[in-house]
Amino acid sequence: MQSDIESDDVLISNSFVKCYSNHLVIHLYYFPYGNKKVKYSDISSCQLIPMREMGFTEVKLWVMGLSPIWWHSDMHRNGREYCIILNTNHWPKIGLTMDDKDIINVYHLIKQKIDFNQSKN
Repeated sequence: MQSDIESDDVLISNSFVKCYSNHLVIHLYYFPYGNKKVKYSDISSCQLIPMREMGFTEVKLWVMGLSPIWWHSDMHRNGREYCIILNTNHWPKIGLTMDDKDIINVYHLIKQKIDFNQSKN
């Protein structure tokens, strides 16, 4: 029997994230390479924010700018319409961007998973 964390049911996948039933994997999160696994149960909040509302000191193409948000690698970040900010109650927060056609679906999936986990508590 697989543990919750080791579930391999892929719900959404693109070149930036892979969402499983119990966690997501952020590609090219660590510099110079490396993925980050985040359990939905560890996420306390998920925000979908228009990129135009993010200051230029808050956003970076990779790693961290002058704000407490760590960004995975996305060389087209400045051309994106939205970003997702995840709070796991650890420093720093996690910033995600991806193709505009995917980000709404990923946001709704994460929100659904964290709302479900919070309703269980």
